[in-house]
Amino acid sequence: MFSRLVLTVFLLLSFSAIKSQENYRWFSPLEDRHVQGRLANMKLSAFNRLPDELESQVRKPVWELGKNSAGFYIDFQTSAPEIIVQYQVEGGLNMPHMPTTAVSGVDLYAFDTAKQEWKWAYGNYDFSDTVSYKWKNIGRNEKFNYRLYLPLYNTVKWLKIGVPNTAKFAYTHTSPKKPIVVYGTSIGQGACTSRPGLAWTNQVGRAFDHEVINLCFSGNGRLEKPILNVMNSVDAACYVLDCIPNLAISKSLTEKQLDSLLVYAVTFLRKEHPATPIILTQHSSGNIEQVFNEDKNAEYQQSSRVLKATFSKLKSKGVRQLFLLSSQELNLDLNSTVDYAHPNDEGMERIANAYIKLLRKVLNYN
Repeated sequence: MFSRLVLTVFLLLSFSAIKSQENYRWFSPLEDRHVQGRLANMKLSAFNRLPDELESQVRKPVWELGKNSAGFYIDFQTSAPEIIVQYQVEGGLNMPHMPTTAVSGVDLYAFDTAKQEWKWAYGNYDFSDTVSYKWKNIGRNEKFNYRLYLPLYNTVKWLKIGVPNTAKFAYTHTSPKKPIVVYGTSIGQGACTSRPGLAWTNQVGRAFDHEVINLCFSGNGRLEKPILNVMNSVDAACYVLDCIPNLAISKSLTEKQLDSLLVYAVTFLRKEHPATPIILTQHSSGNIEQVFNEDKNAEYQQSSRVLKATFSKLKSKGVRQLFLLSSQELNLDLNSTVDYAHPNDEGMERIANAYIKLLRKVLNYN
């Protein structure tokens, strides 16, 4: 009797879910070719950040991390008072130092065109086999330009957006401006913020009317030629080289070799793009006096010193439109880091603010 009752309840819930789905229209941004923050004019499969032909050219960790959807987002307008997003991911849902909502979650923002400001709404989520986010009672905001950020550290197999049948829905993407291209490490990929919209690259994207192309690979930001080739293929507003956290001086990487890597990267980009600004960034944790781990302090500061010396050398040789973002300007402190290497939400905001300040100058914003 009890098992029959359980079966009846299960069938009723399943029928209710099916009926609820029937009251929605569903959109697939990947199939509709409306995923932003990714490379253009190249063959990309699924939600990959790297073009298919690079699989044979990059190291396996880089290729696998390139399947993560860090920096991807969908822009749209809708009159819907509620929105549902459903998707599946391939990897683990979280990490010891980074929550599920950032590793595998999505994040909904909206630009209020009337008030000219960004807004945010929380969603109710369920991380089952099929992940579901539901935003209810958000109002009919026809003057909002919505932005849905995808997971930072997971591979999205498929994703669909649902709105009630009676609601309007249209993808939007109107910026004609060139993108900002970032080559970096786990920090740029988003570790260890609490949700995708707080990653510093996504914060920068909201501050400027430019897409930000996220070419950041956890533990693997090493200024390698295949990724520099990809950067060179993009007519960018600015190139950012933020790889110092993955370029520690060691037995396999001397100061001279790091200098050579940096010189090569700048020269390589500058040859194809003689006037495009290039930013070289020191270690974000390279100037936190309140942290007393002596070994890491020495490591972070040593690589940062080499970068500054290389920057000065290149400038003295006449390389123009080259900019330095220092550890001091990034301004992290003991409350803005998870494990010293990776920033928390406060740290991400500090990094974003430092980049925004410099980019306003670099991109000639008033």
